[in-house]
Amino acid sequence: MLNLPKGMERAHPHSPPQVGILGPLEVRSAGGAGTGAAVSGIRVRTLLAALTARLGQAMSTERILKEVWADNPPATDRKAVAVAVLRLRRVLGDNEGRWLLTRPSGYVLDIPPDHLDAVRAETLVREGRAALAAGDPRVAARHLTRALDQWRGEPYADANAISTVSQRITELENLRSEAVQAHIDARLELGHHQELVGELRSLTAANPLHEPHWLQLMLALYRSGKQAEALAAYMQLRQALAENLGIDPGRQLQELHLRILRADAGLLTGSGPAAPAEPLLVRQS
Repeated sequence: MLNLPKGMERAHPHSPPQVGILGPLEVRSAGGAGTGAAVSGIRVRTLLAALTARLGQAMSTERILKEVWADNPPATDRKAVAVAVLRLRRVLGDNEGRWLLTRPSGYVLDIPPDHLDAVRAETLVREGRAALAAGDPRVAARHLTRALDQWRGEPYADANAISTVSQRITELENLRSEAVQAHIDARLELGHHQELVGELRSLTAANPLHEPHWLQLMLALYRSGKQAEALAAYMQLRQALAENLGIDPGRQLQELHLRILRADAGLLTGSGPAAPAEPLLVRQS
């Protein structure tokens, strides 16, 4: 009898597993709660990473060899791939090959898309942004909180950064940045400006040329009764952009700066530029 990893022993034989890639790779039984099972073995982890990056698409034996073994190919190519696939099936609780399929064109990880945490995050971010655009920040914040909760760390944290995975990592890092930004917009709309100031100071310190978070920081400061600090934040960004990129702040920031200078009372409500008609992602440095 196969000893499944902890957390998968109650899996129904016909239930597809859930896979986590937003952090160290993990596998859990469908509907399982708590911490998933870690994936042992760098070859198995890298194979799982490659298959999740191409979820539902076949990967040929040749492609797997190139991605998983890189410049150190095994002496017996096809046997090595078959052994790695067998081990991964054991991790997935898939002895019958229902979810990790063998096809003439290669191997396919064929679990439902929402059994992958990254896909759930993408869906929740999309729903959150739609709610924010529709003027419902409360629903937006709920979706975006759930989206951000999908992350347990850096994507594919314990897998080799092979070419297929590297591209996916970039996409997922951008997705998280988008989620954080939209989540802050929603919370600003809900009047949480005071509690956001510290978070936004940390974000602007970590990425001092990323204009959208500076806009959010200026607005949060102004709504917190700190007009002078909001204006000082603009000057700090302006100096950083000039010294590093030779440019001025974008139009939205310039307009917000002028409105703060004029002590525009319209900025004190939830209908300020925290959720502009054009996305804050339009101008990123």
